[in-house]
Amino acid sequence: MLLVIQFDIDVDIIDVPQTIVENAGYYQDQFLKWLYNKSVNHSYWSYKDGKKYGLVYRSDAFVEWLNKYPLKENSQKAKIVSQHLSEYEKALPILFY
Repeated sequence: MLLVIQFDIDVDIIDVPQTIVENAGYYQDQFLKWLYNKSVNHSYWSYKDGKKYGLVYRSDAFVEWLNKYPLKENSQKAKIVSQHLSEYEKALPILFY
């Protein structure tokens, strides 16, 4: 099922299992806890003076997290369909970042 990921000026569209869409807010919260946890070494950290300083990410981070954790045992994985769109189907479910 398609899910829109809204960023500041554009959107990405990802394809995820129905259960992810049905509980999108929960999964977004869990993802953000993982993403902002400084004890987690993922590739979305930016560094200043050798220390974790900020984050640089788009929908690829959410897709990676979904596939690695909630969908680990699921045969259907999340995937990116489109990126950096200015127009999209407004009836699609959406998460704001």
